Amino acid sequence: MGCFASSSKDFAIRALLMVDKGSGVSHLDLARGALDSLVSMVEEISSSAGSLLSCDSNGDVVEISDGDSDYLISWHAQTQQIWVASPVSGSVRFVYDADQGLWCDQRSGRELFAFVRQEICEIFS
Repeated sequence: MGCFASSSKDFAIRALLMVDKGSGVSHLDLARGALDSLVSMVEEISSSAGSLLSCDSNGDVVEISDGDSDYLISWHAQTQQIWVASPVSGSVRFVYDADQGLWCDQRSGRELFAFVRQEICEIFS
């Protein structure tokens, strides 16, 4: 699978640029920007690899599937976290680190876009 079409960092930067940088940027705005950028990243990976991944989004939930395996990414407003449900890693939760401008897993420090890219390539290749 063509997992190296664009770097994960490129998509993380796009997520930040999609959000209005004016005052009062909420976690919801940041999360929606990240989810939209994740959809773009997965579509680019799928396109460059010629694979048949479907990537559907309803705003707060992104579902990635190849017909056999499912991968879910969702925004949880109460905890202000992005949750990933993975057949490889189980449930992983990402919080927004304002100092870095990134969504990071508090347990391991992994960055959301790099984590999802690695897992998508592993699961769907």
